[in-house]
Amino acid sequence: MFLSLSTSAWILIAAGATVVNVAAMQRIIQIPKYRKKQFWLPVIGLVGVGARGLAQSHAWAETLYLYAATMVMFPLLLAPVRGQVTRDYYRWVEDPTTRTSKAAMAWILTSSTIMLVAIAAGLVAGKKAGA
Repeated sequence: MFLSLSTSAWILIAAGATVVNVAAMQRIIQIPKYRKKQFWLPVIGLVGVGARGLAQSHAWAETLYLYAATMVMFPLLLAPVRGQVTRDYYRWVEDPTTRTSKAAMAWILTSSTIMLVAIAAGLVAGKKAGA
């Protein structure tokens, strides 16, 4: 059903997701040299998801849904553990043998898996409703 939105609506949704991503990641990423590099995430997302959409001849709505969902996923994934990731980074700079927090890694792996499954389920549901 939601994949039946017009292409212009999906372009607006994708643009909004990009703004949310850039604004949220500026707040989440607390390491200055990586804060500058996070602006590449929307570009990489456009190229990666766009190339996939073109290669598999997907509709614009489907491609823009995947892009928007991916852009929103990263802030949701990193926001809860941003402090721990920052602490781990600065500990690693001082001592490269330092390991990352197991709780933060568990959160990132578990939540990314759940979010990717939810994105895929949303895509399947959108295709079935539109068929």
